[in-house]
Order: sequence, then C-alpha cells, then structure tokens
Amino acid sequence: MNENGEVAPFSVPVNVRRLPRKGVSQAYSATDEVALALARRFELIEVARFECEAIVTPWKKDGIKIVGSVKAAVVQPCAVSADPLEATVWEEIDAIYVPEGSRLARPKMNEEGEIVLDPEGDDLPETFAGDVLDLADVWLEFFALGLDPFARLEGASLAGSDADAGDPEDAGNSPFAALAQLKKH
Repeated sequence: MNENGEVAPFSVPVNVRRLPRKGVSQAYSATDEVALALARRFELIEVARFECEAIVTPWKKDGIKIVGSVKAAVVQPCAVSADPLEATVWEEIDAIYVPEGSRLARPKMNEEGEIVLDPEGDDLPETFAGDVLDLADVWLEFFALGLDPFARLEGASLAGSDADAGDPEDAGNSPFAALAQLKKH
C-alpha cells in the first residue's frame, strides 16, 4: 500500500529483518491482468510490457538498500490530442530505506534549528514500517516517475495554444483581449 492508501495490483514482499548478508534478488514480470490494472491506475491506454528487478541488501544497522530497475513499454494518450503514443520507461533504482523513526531519516539541522540541505549530497533515506517492505510499491513509484506526464506526439498542437500565439487573427480571442474589452466599458 502506498502513502495514498492505494493497493498495488501485485505484491513482492521482502522480510527486511531476515535478509541474508548478501541480500536477496527479486524479479517480476506483469501478467496480462496486472498490465491491465496498471494501465487503469496510471491512466494509460496499454501497458505492453512491465518488468522489474531488484537486489535488496542490508544497510547499516537496520536499513536496507535496493538496487534495480523498472522497464516498461506503454501506450499513453498524447497530452494534446489524446491519440495513442508509444513510450518506454526505463528507471534505475538505487535507494535506501530505514525504519520509521530512525535517526538516519532525519534532516541535518544547524545550531539555529534550520534544516541544512546539500544539493550535491545524498538524499535522505525513505522510511518503511514493520518487518516487510513490498517491492511492488517501490517499483510502481519509479514507474510513475518514469512516465512523461505531458507526452506529446510530434507535431501535435492545440488550436489557440501558445504555439499559435503569434497569429494576429487570433489576438481578439485571447483572455487578455477579453479583459481589455471589459476595461474599456
């Protein structure tokens, strides 16, 4: 279950308290039913392929490190025309997770109590609750990050969009022209 309370259409649980020192390797390839559920969840036309892999190893005292990837072939609607657009997702995963409440997940503070951010530094670890982490949630998060929210077919444009803003014939139809007319009255 993710932070929004959504349940993943598949599950790959890993007991983080019983990880061998060398870690565990997990792989997943979506079935047709799961691919259909993913398409619905992410508002895609189709998920043609969805494959994930990860190696989960212990990190420091009670954290874990996940290294892997998410690879998918999808058909999503063009953000302009809603026509089908084929796209690929290939996201590399290199993430650290620690138990909720771990001091390793707290941001660094200066003497004044302000959070100190280092733009070149490592990200803070993510947190998990309990003894089991579901890799499905991790893979779906990276899948979502890999989707282009404004995917656009080459040459697709909206009538009256910014691409047409230089057309003097359309200048009277702009919101600013309407405001100018109101101001005159």
